[in-house]
Amino acid sequence: SKTYRGSLEVRRRNGGGAVVNVLNLESYLRGVVPAELGPKTFPAVEALKAQAVAARTYVAAHLGEHAAEGWDLCDSMQCQVYEGVGVEHPLSDRAVLETRGRILTYRGKPAQTFYHSTCAGHTESAAFQFPQAAAPYLEGVPCRAEKEIEGGTAPAPGQWLDSEGRLALVGEALASALGR
Repeated sequence: SKTYRGSLEVRRRNGGGAVVNVLNLESYLRGVVPAELGPKTFPAVEALKAQAVAARTYVAAHLGEHAAEGWDLCDSMQCQVYEGVGVEHPLSDRAVLETRGRILTYRGKPAQTFYHSTCAGHTESAAFQFPQAAAPYLEGVPCRAEKEIEGGTAPAPGQWLDSEGRLALVGEALASALGR
């Protein structure tokens, strides 16, 4: 039910098949930037440009890490969320175009550009989670935009939920606490 740029290749994998989207970097970013930083929620072109550069740099630093599986990058949070044509937006397309070819470097190599949607008030130094990626620019810092709110009481423990299920429960609790 999704539309993709480039071409699709069907490859044999583990006794089954895998569909791989083959496309150029800038087309790929048109489906990543709005999936990672929604232009409808964050309609600031400079923020989207920063996301485009971070996402492009991530590709430069991690290209080929999934070569043994038959592709360069995965399409999930493990790599970068890639949603194809369906999430493209004129503002994020502009950000990708205006930063075309730009990446961040450190000591002549693509920098590690880990990013996330929330930080709970303070980020952690990369060395604790990714020792191989330790760098002076990846030290923990306070997240100035984060605000604390009272979220109410936690629901009783229930069945195990995947990350999307937990996120949905947190969202519902937060919406309830905010009276929405």
